[in-house]
Amino acid sequence: MNGRKAKRIRRHAKHLMLEWLKTMVSEDEAKKVTIKNIQDYIPDQTHIYANQSLRVSAYTLRWFAQGIKKIIKSKQKRIKDVTTKDLEHA
Repeated sequence: MNGRKAKRIRRHAKHLMLEWLKTMVSEDEAKKVTIKNIQDYIPDQTHIYANQSLRVSAYTLRWFAQGIKKIIKSKQKRIKDVTTKDLEHA
């Protein structure tokens, strides 16, 4: 994967994460959340230790990016066509 494609994946992952986060908080809080301050609303811990291995924690930026990569590789979807529902069922 080249750098431009990775950048598009990370950018789309941020948008999906923002969309998901807005569904989890109240309407007043959802109005305050933007791409620039999304890191303030998510936990700092990005990995968990489970079954004697280190795994990526769910609903983090890296989890969204990895899910997008899996979907575009297996289903031949374009990056911008991936939704949060696709990620939850992948």
